[in-house]
Amino acid sequence: MQQHPHTRRRRTGRLAGPTAALAAAVALTTLTGPGAQAADNPYERGPAPTQSSIEALRGPYAVSDISVSSLSVTGFGGGTVYYPTSTADGTFGAIAIAPGYTAYQSSIAWLGPRLASQGFVVFTIDTNTTLDQPASRGDQLLAALDYLTQRSAVRGRIDSSRLGVMGHSMGGGGTLEAAKDRPSLQAAIPLTPGTSTRPGPRSGHPPSSSAPTATPSPRSPPTPNPCTPACRPPWTGPIWS
Repeated sequence: MQQHPHTRRRRTGRLAGPTAALAAAVALTTLTGPGAQAADNPYERGPAPTQSSIEALRGPYAVSDISVSSLSVTGFGGGTVYYPTSTADGTFGAIAIAPGYTAYQSSIAWLGPRLASQGFVVFTIDTNTTLDQPASRGDQLLAALDYLTQRSAVRGRIDSSRLGVMGHSMGGGGTLEAAKDRPSLQAAIPLTPGTSTRPGPRSGHPPSSSAPTATPSPRSPPTPNPCTPACRPPWTGPIWS
């Protein structure tokens, strides 16, 4: 298996892209249960997040990355793993991210180092084909998480009880599918989720899930929705993007 590590340093500069996904990831993946407080949350890594720290191009952790060839994995199209270089704080939660319809990993690559610098292991993936539908993308996100926790070079840095999925457009639809299929996921963050069946006001809700789910809206701050089986994630984002 060919894996090529690279080290990324913190940089300053113009804010690139929205911060909703970052805020949602930090909010959701540090949850330990109802009423968990920051002061007694053993899963937090690094300083407590603030508005300014989330909007910054990089968080407190230096980040390295590893390229994963599609030829060395099964179930998805390879990708890039971004991870904090320090092991002083123990293990980290991990999240797999899928691109949108007809898109490649490059379209979501900016999320990798940005989230990893906040204290996560992040896997931005390519899908088997750019035309894959949400159900397939959901399976691929789960395959990517399995690779991360079982076979990857950074598996020892990951807390396998703290896993999440994220995706844009069709990748967002895949996020909802993955959360439905694996209720043990700790976070699901669909960004303007798309679906081939176009669920919504005209045809009902997207796949239901017990995983905490946040659907950031371009018109308002992201609102975490920690669902239970009796609480289904609202379809608040646009159907297509």
